[in-house]
Amino acid sequence: MAILGIGTDIADVPRFAEHIERVPELLDRLLTPAEQLKRNGKRRTDASLAARFSAKEALKKAIGFPGWLPWQSAEVVPARSGAPSFRLRGLVLEHFRRIGGTNIHLSITHDADLTMTFVIAEGEGPSLSPGIEGIAEHFSHSMYRPDGGREQTS
Repeated sequence: MAILGIGTDIADVPRFAEHIERVPELLDRLLTPAEQLKRNGKRRTDASLAARFSAKEALKKAIGFPGWLPWQSAEVVPARSGAPSFRLRGLVLEHFRRIGGTNIHLSITHDADLTMTFVIAEGEGPSLSPGIEGIAEHFSHSMYRPDGGREQTS
């Protein structure tokens, strides 16, 4: 198994809360009902809501999801251990399978007015990154040539 991609995101909690206050229906577009509520049925804190949205942004980056992410198709749920995890469905699950994905690791942290999320996607498919060889080839063939990578014509 290999790392297919990684993604990270930071959310400004007051800014997120302000958006939700201004456009309340946005919360239902971004988060599932289960993501919005604690087990006791009360609404999660603004930091917890912002973190769940941030996790979806990090997931989009980690799996290289093209275009607009269908937010309801990636749900942050607790794993058996209680740690945050993802439940994928629909187009997001299809894309994840198409790239050879098998596992997703999610880490969420809160501090003051910020949340940060980190996602690692693992699988059997090729890495979504060009790899160090691809980067080295780019630099050796373009940046470090006297002609800036342009072929000399005679």
